[in-house]
Amino acid sequence: MEKIDPAQKLEKLPVGVSCIDSLMNGGLESGVITELYGEGGSGKSNMSMLFALAAIKNDKTAVFLDTEGFSADRFMQICGGSSEPSESLMLYRVSSLDDQELSIMRVLKMLEKSRKIGIVIVDSFTEYFRLEKTADAASRSAGFQKQLGLLSSIALRGNVPVLITNQIYQDMDSKLLHPFGGFLIDHSMKAIYQLEKLPGGKRRISVSKHRSIPEGNSSEYRIVDYGVNCEG
Repeated sequence: MEKIDPAQKLEKLPVGVSCIDSLMNGGLESGVITELYGEGGSGKSNMSMLFALAAIKNDKTAVFLDTEGFSADRFMQICGGSSEPSESLMLYRVSSLDDQELSIMRVLKMLEKSRKIGIVIVDSFTEYFRLEKTADAASRSAGFQKQLGLLSSIALRGNVPVLITNQIYQDMDSKLLHPFGGFLIDHSMKAIYQLEKLPGGKRRISVSKHRSIPEGNSSEYRIVDYGVNCEG
C-alpha cells in the first residue's frame, strides 16, 4: 500500500502542440490509460507518433505496440528527418490477439527492470478484437478485461501514460458513431478523446470523457509534414 498526497500535481506528458496541450490541460496523464478513437485518417497514428516523440525528447524510451502498420517514413518526417529519436523508440509489430496479450505482458516485465520508459502506446488496441470472428461475447469481454488490466498495471506501477487508439462503428438504430468495445473499454479509461475529419482537410479532437475537463471541449488542427498544426 502506498500513501498518496491528494494535493500532489499529476504528472503529464505534453505533446508540444499548443491547442492539444491546452485541451488536455497540459498533456497525457501519467498513471492512467487514455483512449483516442476515430475514423481512418482522423490522425490517431499521427498523434501516437507525436506523443512517442514527446517522451523521447524528455530523455525517455517510448514503447509502441503496432497493429496498424507503423510508417517509419512518417515517423522520420515528424522527427524532422533525424533518425536519432528512432533509437529510443521500442517498436513491436503485433501479429495476433494472443501476441498482443503476450506483448503487453512483456512490457509489464520490462517496466519492472527499467525506469527509462516514458510512454506505452498500443495502436490500435482493438484491431485484432474486431477481426476475431470466433470469439463470443463472454470471451471477448474477458480478453478486453485482461489486457486492459495489464495496461492499467503498467500505467500505475510505472507512473507512465498509456495511450491506446480505437476504431469506430456506426449504431444501426441511432446512426451515431461509437468506439469499438463500448462500455467494456470505456470504464477502464480515465480520458477519452474523439478525432474527426472535417471539410477542407481539417481535423477536430473532442473530449468524450475526462475527470476534470468538460465533455465536448474541442480543438481543430491539420495534419502537416512535421506533425500537427493548430487551426484558429
